[in-house]
Amino acid sequence: MTIKNIGIFFLTLFLILACDIAEKEPSTNMETKRLLGPISTEDEAIKRDTTEKQSDSSLIKNQITDTALNLNVNIKDIVDEFSFVGHLKTPSGIQIDWIEKKDTRSLQKGELLMLEYRLSLPDGKIIDGNNRMKMPYLPFVLGFNMQNRGWDEALAYLSVGDIAQIKIPSELAYGKKGLGDLIPPNSENWLFVKVHGIVSESSNSNGVKTWELRSGKEDVMNKESKVKFHMIASTESRSNIFNTYASNFPVTYTRGQKNYPKGLRQVLNNAKNGQQLFVILDAAVAYGAKGYMDLVRPNEKVFYNLKILEVK
Repeated sequence: MTIKNIGIFFLTLFLILACDIAEKEPSTNMETKRLLGPISTEDEAIKRDTTEKQSDSSLIKNQITDTALNLNVNIKDIVDEFSFVGHLKTPSGIQIDWIEKKDTRSLQKGELLMLEYRLSLPDGKIIDGNNRMKMPYLPFVLGFNMQNRGWDEALAYLSVGDIAQIKIPSELAYGKKGLGDLIPPNSENWLFVKVHGIVSESSNSNGVKTWELRSGKEDVMNKESKVKFHMIASTESRSNIFNTYASNFPVTYTRGQKNYPKGLRQVLNNAKNGQQLFVILDAAVAYGAKGYMDLVRPNEKVFYNLKILEVK
């Protein structure tokens, strides 16, 4: 298992609703910086006081509160405070222990979730969390390999409002390779997560489902207009099939150009300067029954994380 073919910790870190891109480095992990598009914390409507009122342990203590605790807390130091109300072990070996369980419908593939999370290793050391990136939530589309496979499988058992400790076996996380200096080889991952909500799509028609995370600036496009954009794409079976952030080389689309899938052309034909989008294409408007090389299987949906840089 290689880093390229598994989920990536911080892919698609755009704020929910109208977020503005800030050219900053959200993490100290160099592998993450290489694969991550720019993120934002500027939208005041959903921004929290992440510096004072969010901490690694505030999410996972027995009575989940907004109380600020030590950012360097070790999970093992507070494990006795956990009060679990449910347990499940999946056939693949994932263990889910609920701290709070709502017993409503399970989350569905293709839904955009708002997650608050902390990630630790079995030694109790927290190595990641949305608070470390100055973000109130992680926007996460379920079922499209935005993180490692264990996330998609485990979250499908949760409901809105659930708070859970999830233990992901190494083979469903980062396997024999690990992840740089952050995660050692053959390491189990411990995910502590709260599902805050589901975000409705902005549009859903003709096989194209779109969430507009930032509206951008309206510009009139003609047949000669060019759209310069960054994209990260993944499918239900494979992560990171295209990533222009990794190459640091945005791509360009000209109206009428045919080397992009039909559904993506539909989106780009209506692009706006500064717009940020999550998009899911049905197979019929993606790569259809033929698929695409060894990257997209036949009749497979494709997820895109788009940042429109320029329309001219």
